Order: sequence, then C-alpha cells, then structure tokens
Amino acid sequence: MNFEIEKLIKFVFKKWLTRQPKLDGAHPDEELLACFSEGMLSEEENQQVKQHLISCDDCLQKIILQAKVSPDGAIGAPEGLITEMKNLARDGSSILSLEIIFKLKDDLLELINTTGDILVGQELMPALVLRSRKIKDFKDEVIIFKDFNDVRVEIKLVNRQSKAFDLTVFAKEKQTQKIIKDLRITLLKDDLEIESYHTDSGRVIFENVLLGKYMIEIIGIDSKLAAIILDIKT
Repeated sequence: MNFEIEKLIKFVFKKWLTRQPKLDGAHPDEELLACFSEGMLSEEENQQVKQHLISCDDCLQKIILQAKVSPDGAIGAPEGLITEMKNLARDGSSILSLEIIFKLKDDLLELINTTGDILVGQELMPALVLRSRKIKDFKDEVIIFKDFNDVRVEIKLVNRQSKAFDLTVFAKEKQTQKIIKDLRITLLKDDLEIESYHTDSGRVIFENVLLGKYMIEIIGIDSKLAAIILDIKT
C-alpha cells in the first residue's frame, strides 16, 4: 500500500514539475536537485541539471552533501550517480574543468559543446543561450570565459584555416581583474606535455596547434588553478 502511495506521489510531482520553467542558466532549487538525485527527472531535465552541475560548483557540492546524509551515501539515487558527481568535483576539489568542443567545417568552427561563456560581439553568452539563438558557427576566432573559484580564465581560439589554430590562454583574478603572476600553463596531449611556459603576464600563446584533443593546465605557486579540455575535430 505504501509503495502505491509513493508511486502516486511521484507521478503527481512529475506532472507538477513538467509545468515548471525549464532551467535557463539559473540555479535549480532544492526540490529539483533532490528529484535529480532520486532519478525522478525526465532525460531532458536530467541532462540540463548535469550540464548545470558541470559549470556550477555550489550546486554540485549540494548534491555531494546530500549523498553524505545517509551512511551508505545513496539517498535513493540511481546507481553510479553519486560517483559521477564526485568525479565531476575532481575528488572533492572545487576546481572543475572547462570543456570546449568544436568541429572544423570548411573554414568555420562549429560549436559542439562548451561549459564556458562565449563572447559574441560585446555580449557574453552562456552556451545554452547560443543554442537557443541557433548561433554555432564562428569563422576567424572564438573567445570563451570561465570562472574557477577566484580565477577568471579566457581562452581564445584563432582559426588558421589549415587544420591548425592559435590558442591563447589568459588568467586573472575574478574580482580585481589583476594579472596573476608566477603561473605555469601547460598544453598536454594524451597525457604527454607538448608545450609548457612560465609566465608573469598571466598569458600564454600556443601557435599552430593541430586539430585534436588536448588538456590545458594552469598551475599557480601552490596548486592547480584550472584545467581545460579542448577538442577540435573535423
């Protein structure tokens, strides 16, 4: 009997949820996060929340804290969900990766996915807004921003139109906009170091980088500040 009542409650709640506004860059509320943890969302809503969690440390930490409420850390969540969320948090660290995926289409860069904000003209847009406006093609250059705790990272891709591109990485303090000195910025491919530079200007340029999947690490004096996953393919 209790099982049938629980099913009825879930059914009514799901119906209510379908009438609520979709995520649009805003933080999901506690109820939505709880439903996500308990596997009560549709596949579309589930993906929207996951996308938000990738770029929002605060909401991600809420999910992880919910998992720690019960001794087994399950709280009724689908198998593997909590492990996945913890992996997103990079073993408990609040540093998340910036993911950038583009596809080279003729002489255009087609945006496949990113967890950062993209500068379009003078306007900074989240990727979800770009998709809603059907903006996905960029010809000469793309500038992407993401905040990592107190650090703001700027990534600039310039298309060389020869299946290669120039990559500029710039880091500064988010609040003061001051340059962060004594940084090491490293470009890796398949866990192998391709190029690595020490900089006091907060900026490094990697020239004529070939298409492929890369990891960019930004390391300060005491710790890793940011990690960027970059994938440019044909």
